[in-house]
Amino acid sequence: MDLTPNDDQAAFVAATTDWCRDAMPLEQARSRPADIWAQLEAMGLPRITAPEANGGLALDHATEALVFAELGRFLAPVGLLSSAVANRWFAEPFDGKVALALTVEEPGPIRVLDPVDSAAVLMLQPGSVRVFDIPDSFTDLNSGQRHVTEHRSSLDPSTMQSWQEWTTTAVWTEDDVRPPLHLQLLAVAFAVGCADAARDMAVDYAKVREQFERPIGSFQAIKHMCADMAVRAAVARSQLYYAACALDENAADAVFHVAAAKRLADQAALDNGRANIQVHGGIGMTDEASPHLCLKRAHLLQFIAPADAALLLG
Repeated sequence: MDLTPNDDQAAFVAATTDWCRDAMPLEQARSRPADIWAQLEAMGLPRITAPEANGGLALDHATEALVFAELGRFLAPVGLLSSAVANRWFAEPFDGKVALALTVEEPGPIRVLDPVDSAAVLMLQPGSVRVFDIPDSFTDLNSGQRHVTEHRSSLDPSTMQSWQEWTTTAVWTEDDVRPPLHLQLLAVAFAVGCADAARDMAVDYAKVREQFERPIGSFQAIKHMCADMAVRAAVARSQLYYAACALDENAADAVFHVAAAKRLADQAALDNGRANIQVHGGIGMTDEASPHLCLKRAHLLQFIAPADAALLLG
């Protein structure tokens, strides 16, 4: 199995990086441009693996994972994960963003991530994914009054959330193990990118911040901390590549390798996010600085298609 990105994949990643730097730098994650989703659509990013008949690029999971890892470095909208899965696995194309709901097992309140300007929501369940319509308003069952759905901040300042009532059957259901694996793989890619972003932010700061008339990066304690961040990110990225290729090849152990990648990537994103704040020192603890954005995104990603511990333990 060749895990080396080819020239076309490298070019796609480079183009994505350049676009992200200009259109949605990490430092502006709290307040994205109003037309950011239209720009993402124009780049074809929610439809990388979608069939050409549905306006997609019909590329493989490996290419998509590479690109989504780069998007993860810039804390791209979480709705990209659910939109990419919906566009790949459902017969009819979706017009616009598909929000992401955290998994619940029976009808009731569901937490929806990135609901703004979304007409539908995708929810992962064991062995399947479901897509529901998102109503703009809901009826209070106690008072009978109609209320507009409220969007509020989540743990991650770059991601809005809302509460919806799952009271109806899904508009679309796909009973297949592959869509849940696809969602988990893309969440891995986002976490790998998040770990990379925290590492790069820490290293860049260590080069310019001075103590005792020397850059703090020259001190052994900081060197070791940054080296550990680099190792964690590299290990998670390697497992992401292997898992994506295994999924493309329909390998019998693809489920295990995607779950292993999720476990490694989530931990790398969390640990690197914490270390990044430590490297920044006091300024890293402030809301005005950017280090906490990576850590908060890492915490959020843990709740999206989490790894099955029983599967990993055998």
